[in-house]
Formats: sequence, C-alpha cells, structure tokens
Amino acid sequence: MNILAINQTIRHICSEISVDLGKSVGWRSMTEADLLHEMAVCVAGSQMRFEFAVAIADRLRDDGLLLPSAAKNGMQALKDLARASLDKPVDVPMPDGTSKSYRPRFKNRLASLLASTMHGIYAQSESLHSILHQASSAKAARQALIESVFGFGPKQASLFLRRIGYCTDLAVLDVHVLDYLRLARGLCVAPSRLGRIATYEEVEETFREVASDFGHSVGQVDLATWLTMRVAKRESLL
Repeated sequence: MNILAINQTIRHICSEISVDLGKSVGWRSMTEADLLHEMAVCVAGSQMRFEFAVAIADRLRDDGLLLPSAAKNGMQALKDLARASLDKPVDVPMPDGTSKSYRPRFKNRLASLLASTMHGIYAQSESLHSILHQASSAKAARQALIESVFGFGPKQASLFLRRIGYCTDLAVLDVHVLDYLRLARGLCVAPSRLGRIATYEEVEETFREVASDFGHSVGQVDLATWLTMRVAKRESLL
C-alpha cells in the first residue's frame, strides 16, 4: 500500500467522520462519571490495545469506581478497590468479531494512577468539568489535564479531549500517526520524545499542515490516519 493509496483512504474516511461528528454528544452534556470513564480509557490506552483499554474502563465503571463519590473512600482504599476490580478477567473484542477473556496487565499501576487522580481532583473540590470550563483554549485544557490526571501526557490528554468532543484541532500523535508522518513527510520522531509538550506541539504543527492539505480538521485527519494505518499494518499492507 503506497502513500497515494493511503492518502486516498484517509480522504474517504475523513468524509465519513465529518458526518459522524455532527451526531456526537458534547462534553457539556456528559456526566462527571462519563468523563471519568473516558479518562480511564485514555490512561489505560497508553499501555495496551485500545479495545483492551475500553474493556478495563468498562470494568471499573461497572464496579462503581468511576464516580466522584468513590474518592470519598480515601486514596489507598480506592487504589485497593481498583486493583481488586482489575484482578478479574475482562472480555475484549477481537477483530474477527469474537471476544476473549484477558487478565489486565499493569493493574497495580493503573489502580494507583486512578486513585491518585481522583483523590487529587475531588479532594480539592474540583472536577473534570470544572477543569475544562476554566481552560481558555484547547491547548490550555490539554496542559491543565496533564497537570491534573496522573498518566496523562500530551497524547493521552489530546485523545481525551477529542473523544469527549471538546475540540477538533489537537492531534493524537500515536505510533500509527508517527508512521504516517515518516512515510508522507520523512519525519522520524521517537514516541519517547513526545512526552515533552514543546516537542509534541512542534510535531503537531507539522500534522496541522497535513490536515490543511486534506481540507479537514486536525482531529478528523488524525483519526482517519490512525484507522487507515492501523488496518494497513494489521493486514500486512505496509
């Protein structure tokens, strides 16, 4: 699959995403529990396959641990409850439509990140909603989330903001998008370097130029690129 075929696929997917974005629910209409679930997806997603991250967040939600009231248990108690929740296998959808049960990896780290985040936010009488409301821009919201959510770097915070419909002008620079930039622009960046916000925003600006060439928002092109490259790799087309 050459770059011309990849770009053609991205353009097609962008058009479909444009239609879907008009149907999405904005973050202002989401409950605090909804936002916590999305936060858990993004934190877990930095360590594992996306479908696995969603399954883990679903488990934590079903066990009542993604509620502001859960923070009243205290940080250590919440950590212990989250770790016990993740001791149980979760059902993860497979590409062929089946599902398999897996025991979550990194459960101790995930439990610690969740407990630290919820304690830090709610003990200060803050909320994810208030953090988002107080931000003056999408970049300011991203920075505030990085400072408030344990396990959030620029990529995870950007993904969170996109998934809740906060904005469409931030890029989620995961490995699939970086691979596209290498093929399309000859830009080689190690994922480990993107923990620095200055480096992240520098690469993001290059992707902003790519999005402009496609004639769609950064968020649309980013998601279309992620879908295209992910499938191409899975089907051994690259």
